[in-house]
Amino acid sequence: MSAEQQNHNNRDENAILTILSTQTADGETERSELNTTAYFGRNGNEVTIKYTELDENGNTAGETVITVLDQQLVTIHKIGFAEAVMILEPGKTHPVKYSTVFGDMEMLLCALEIEVQFHPGGGRLQLRYLIDIGDSYSAQNTIDLRVRLR
Repeated sequence: MSAEQQNHNNRDENAILTILSTQTADGETERSELNTTAYFGRNGNEVTIKYTELDENGNTAGETVITVLDQQLVTIHKIGFAEAVMILEPGKTHPVKYSTVFGDMEMLLCALEIEVQFHPGGGRLQLRYLIDIGDSYSAQNTIDLRVRLR
């Protein structure tokens, strides 16, 4: 990445983002935490959070854009190493095609709960949803996302 590209990316990163994820499947629970810089923007009742994903060597591996519309709709758009558009609406099931360099995976997402608490300086998004990958795998995910302007 050139110095010009790096400077452009830094101008957009106006916030600090923390994402706590929990996935429970087959009686086992995995937890992960991500702390990074991000873009946070509000336009009426719509919130956009955008952050760069890095690989284990610190190189850019992709970008994730999360769009929140009230308590009713969250989209998560991943581009780069993994590509997917995930739609979460309470009580509705949406199909997702999750593509990686290793191949594509079809799954269903069903949002159980979306809780939104945003204000001009940041806020919080909590998601609880089910992932179903055919007969082979199902899991419950919980995401607790916190963002604050820096």
